[in-house]
Parts: sequence; structure tokens; C-alpha cells
Amino acid sequence: MEVLTFPRYSPDEIVAYLRSHVLVGAEARNLTKADLFVTLKPEVLHMIFIRILQKVYGIRLEHFYMMPVNVDIVYPQVVEGFLPVCNLCIHMERFLPVCRVNDFQISDVINPKAKRTARFLSGILNFVHFRECRREAYLELQLKYKSAMEKQQQLETGDQELKMKLEKLNTVPVEQQVEFKQLSDDIQELEQLLSHDYRRKAV
Repeated sequence: MEVLTFPRYSPDEIVAYLRSHVLVGAEARNLTKADLFVTLKPEVLHMIFIRILQKVYGIRLEHFYMMPVNVDIVYPQVVEGFLPVCNLCIHMERFLPVCRVNDFQISDVINPKAKRTARFLSGILNFVHFRECRREAYLELQLKYKSAMEKQQQLETGDQELKMKLEKLNTVPVEQQVEFKQLSDDIQELEQLLSHDYRRKAV
């Protein structure tokens, strides 16, 4: 089952990354290497997993304490204490395959082991690094697309204005239409006279 699909991080690197990028304030200051790798504390691991899910998916904290609406439970009070852990497991089971970790179990949250936890956190950190790199490229493309759309909008507006000006130049004002019609009629008469004279001279 141990197929390496991502580089493994050392415990020191994992703790340093969690302190600087995932946890904030007192959570970051109080996190030690022993909390995750010597005497592993499930509540610390739960907090780290929750913060990672919040960072990656934007899941709000209250969602971990909400009862699913599609489940009919007769006595919800019995489940309330286990609900945050259950919801955390559900979210982690969906998230970890994205990180190329396919053997996550509920026991990894309830009774975690240091070696498996290190592998899970390594997979998560690799995914988060990848996500940040792709996010920068995506935001850059999005900015280019937005500026291109603005430029296209400006060009279309300019094109419409020029079409309106051209149409205005091609149309004869109302006050000059009578004179224009008179001149057109005169030109037609002259053309007819010229063609008539030309035919007469040709014969």
C-alpha cells in the first residue's frame, strides 16, 4: 500500500510549514513537534485538519458541528458529541484522495499514528504547494483575460461610435434634402442630355 506518489517531508518541515502557513496566533505558537510525532494529540490533529480544510475549501467552522439534513436520526443528542469528528472524517475522506492519499480511515482521526499522520500531512503539504503555484498562474490568466475583455469592450464601443459617425455623414440633413433632390434631378437631366447628344453625334 506504500506507494510514494509525493515527496515526504520531515517532521521539522511539517511543523514549520503548519506554523507559518496554516495555523495563526496562539495555535501556531503552541504547536510543537511532540504534539504530532512523539505523543500525538488527536485534538491538535483535528485542529490542523480543520484549518487545512478551511484554507483549501473555505469550509466554515460551524459546518463541522451541523447535523446533516439528509440523515434521519431519532435521538440527535446522542450524536452531537461525535458530530464534529464524523464531519471531519467525511471531509477528509473526500479531500485526501485529491492529495494522492487513498487509504485514509476514521481511525486516523480518532486514534492517529505518527507515521501515517506524517504521510498524510506530507501529501496535504504537496497538494497545497501545487495549489498555490497553479492559483498564481490562474490569477495571472484571469487578469490577462479581464484586461483583454476590457480592451475588446473599448474597441466595440469605439466601433459603434465610428459607425454612427459614418452613418451621420452619409445621411443628408432634413433642411438640405430639398436642395439635394433638386441637384440630383439636375444631374440626371444633364446625364440624359449628354447621352442623347453623344448618340446623335455617333449616328
